[in-house]
Amino acid sequence: MKLALLVLTGILMMNRIYSQRAVPLEIMSSARQTSDSNLLQYAMNKQLPPGFENEALQALSHFPELKKVKIKFRIKKSYSTLKTRPAFISMFLPRGHRAFVITISNKTIQKLMPLMFVNLSEEARVGVIGHELSHVADFSRKNTWQCLKVFVGHLSPSYMDRFEFNTDMICIRHGLGKDLEAWSSYIRSTMHTSFWRGADYVNKVNDRHERYMNPSTIEKNIKVAGDSTLTK
Repeated sequence: MKLALLVLTGILMMNRIYSQRAVPLEIMSSARQTSDSNLLQYAMNKQLPPGFENEALQALSHFPELKKVKIKFRIKKSYSTLKTRPAFISMFLPRGHRAFVITISNKTIQKLMPLMFVNLSEEARVGVIGHELSHVADFSRKNTWQCLKVFVGHLSPSYMDRFEFNTDMICIRHGLGKDLEAWSSYIRSTMHTSFWRGADYVNKVNDRHERYMNPSTIEKNIKVAGDSTLTK
């Protein structure tokens, strides 16, 4: 009981400290070399991935609500092509004070090497970054308990199917449907599969679960999102 109270007190103290003092992340100097100077406004509070600044900024330009959100892109060995997580301390901070880390893999198992970020087209890179930024947008709207529910939900394959499918929908609604479709098509043609449930299932039988949207599903939802915009 005493230990639980100490942990809770520590979390509340960190909450207070970090909500009062937010340290901005470094803006990579190479971002200034982008061909579109208008994109630089989206570099604030971001640490961009060296060599892929343009793709990151193109995707970020579709998420103006994330301008003030601190996001660090890092390139390192990782099993999945890209993955997103809140910075550890910020998991316990209120909305508006969280920071996020997006990891871009540069090395994985041999079977997944064709999916490495460096092997993708520019359009597919923007699409997969857009998917990860959709996670950031989603988490940025959730309270702490809702975020913890997602973390617990990682234990349930069916929950994760719905979660990732919904994340693709967020990406489409932000105007990145065609880029996401390029990524989706590349995965399926490269991995010789009609359905993709993620890197963790690469050695398992194709079970027809559409965790990540197929290109045809993306096309349908692009049209739905477009029709919805026209009727507003």
